[in-house]
Amino acid sequence: MQVDLNRFRAAFFIEADEHLQHMEAALLQLESASGDTELLNTIFRAAHTIKGGSTTFGIDEVGKFTHVLENLLERLRDGELTANSELVELLLSSVDVIYGLVSNAKDNTPLPENLHEVFLQLQRVNGKEPAVGQAASALDEQSAAITSGSRNFRVKLLPSRTFFHFGQDPLLLLRELSELGTVLRIHVDDSQLPSLAEMDPEACYLSWVVDLQTANDEQSLHEVFMFLDSDSKYEVEEIVVEGNEPNDEGTAELAIAVTGDACNNDPTISTIGLGSNAESAQTPPIPAEPKPKNEAATLRSTGAQTTAGEMETVRVDRQRLDDLINQIGELVIGASMVEQEVNGITGGRSLESLATLGKVVRDLQEMSLGLRMVPIAATFQKMNRVLRDIAKKVNKKIDFITEGDDTELDKTVVDQISDPLIHMVRNAADHGIETPQERIAAGKSEVGKVRLCAFQQGGNVYVELHDDGRGLNRKRIYEKAVEKGLIAPDAILSDAEICSLIFQAGFSTAKEVTDISGRGVGMDVVRRNVEALQGSVSIRSEEGKGSVLTVRLPLTLAILDGLLIRLSDEVFVIPLLTVVESICVPPREIKTIVGFGEVIQLRGEVVPLLRLHHLLDTSKNDAFPDQNLVVIVEDQGRRLALKVDELLGQQQVVIKNLETNFRKVPGVAGATILGDGRVALILDVYGVSTLASNDQKTISLATSSTSRGAI
Repeated sequence: MQVDLNRFRAAFFIEADEHLQHMEAALLQLESASGDTELLNTIFRAAHTIKGGSTTFGIDEVGKFTHVLENLLERLRDGELTANSELVELLLSSVDVIYGLVSNAKDNTPLPENLHEVFLQLQRVNGKEPAVGQAASALDEQSAAITSGSRNFRVKLLPSRTFFHFGQDPLLLLRELSELGTVLRIHVDDSQLPSLAEMDPEACYLSWVVDLQTANDEQSLHEVFMFLDSDSKYEVEEIVVEGNEPNDEGTAELAIAVTGDACNNDPTISTIGLGSNAESAQTPPIPAEPKPKNEAATLRSTGAQTTAGEMETVRVDRQRLDDLINQIGELVIGASMVEQEVNGITGGRSLESLATLGKVVRDLQEMSLGLRMVPIAATFQKMNRVLRDIAKKVNKKIDFITEGDDTELDKTVVDQISDPLIHMVRNAADHGIETPQERIAAGKSEVGKVRLCAFQQGGNVYVELHDDGRGLNRKRIYEKAVEKGLIAPDAILSDAEICSLIFQAGFSTAKEVTDISGRGVGMDVVRRNVEALQGSVSIRSEEGKGSVLTVRLPLTLAILDGLLIRLSDEVFVIPLLTVVESICVPPREIKTIVGFGEVIQLRGEVVPLLRLHHLLDTSKNDAFPDQNLVVIVEDQGRRLALKVDELLGQQQVVIKNLETNFRKVPGVAGATILGDGRVALILDVYGVSTLASNDQKTISLATSSTSRGAI
């Protein structure tokens, strides 16, 4: 049977990413807790797992690089080195290199630019100066001369009959043992081999005994068998080797040079030779149940066991999960249609069976959406590394604190919120937090604080970034906005409106452009990405004391709580996330400001009025021109009044991507199917606001042109 390794390679890439995240998180903690043995063990286990998996799937460069990294980690664990800031920096760079190597193997991206440099640094710290041209293409050859402190071990590998069923390969284990030192000899026990007629091609009948000379400790040998299945056994004991005589008389002796690539599609050991006494000797069987010398050895030899309280997980392809949720969404729509038709037949009298069906469908929908919910912790962890690197680059001292790491969000939302958070954190570190000298002069601690927290409230998740830095300079923001023509010189803006100007494309108050910031792109990216997720972003700031950036996001992108409105004969949905209130405005309170458009006064605040009939081209005239029913919505801290014909109520709707099925429509975020089968468009508040701005500019240009013609 032909085995498709691509599936397993894909699983390796996913798991490698998780292990690298764990390594990075542990390294960031290690910087302030250099003597924490458990942190070092976590890092070592992750690196060892990546090395084993990469070797299995023939991703040689990952295995080779990680092997050299393991040498350094082992020295840290043995207390030969101390995890100071410089060493942690090297280890973090090594994690970045492994990320790049894995990405290269997965997507054929370019190799990391600093691959050779980091490899050479690892070798130097390990006390080995590699030859020119050796970096990244060849490993530290541990089969070379062993140091004077070497020891000899006998390792017995006793696979179970089902050894191969777990995807394990003895050649890979032998290869890994050989990398720890010099293999003196290998003894193979083939006494359990049945006749050819009785042989099961998927069963393992052989056992091995390896005599190894190594400078590594015994624990390193045990770690080779970290992932051995629970039915297989192994044993490690120290021995004294005299000369080069066979250790077990009459045992078939194999001289083996494990220099070939044991992880190719057809893994082989490059040199195998039978000893002179192999033909006539009767090979005594190796005991199937070796008795470990102590309890620790017993635990190591039996392999990993799943505890009673351990959570088991199953990996599911994301596309399959999305398809399932999409079909359940169709089920919800279908159930809603059935309910509406039945109510029409029964005169509005509800049926108990129909109500039960509706409850089951809703529960099923909630359960399916729950499958896509993941903690935001991994994304928060990335921000820790981002902040650390920037703080070091700009010579600032910053403490990073996270709260609410276990808050769950839709996987799609978590994936897409990463970029906005990076820009927010970079902005806080570069613009927000002052230098140590400036902070001391301002009476603050020289160490700044950046706090990233997440919490759920209602049907939304809030992500807040707090910093205790200098805050926003409103005067400079205002002057810069006037200079760029974003506002009129005599414009009267509230504090919230001034602060929201930093989200404009190309807006920056930085005095010089650096490789970190200054081009006015970062906060624009934050706004655009957050609004693409049907969320909103706002900022509060107090000069001299710091700022708070608040991102409000929906729990999931699959369903939406919306306010249904009617414009003429068409139904639209306004995301409830953006709705503040709905009111009726007397005609006398609607004013027109030249060059700005129509506005209303709402409790002393001037709010722009947008006539949706005109903007969305639903009808030339309002169905109820004198009713003036408006929905107040909020976008980036700025309120807008949307004129509608009728409010139809609040409803949870299933979102359909309009771009996938049609094309991008300005002012529209998506579509949904209502219970009566009609399609309703879901409005994008920012898009509608942009439509209104463009429309007003067109009117202003036309007016200006007419005036010039009259003159």
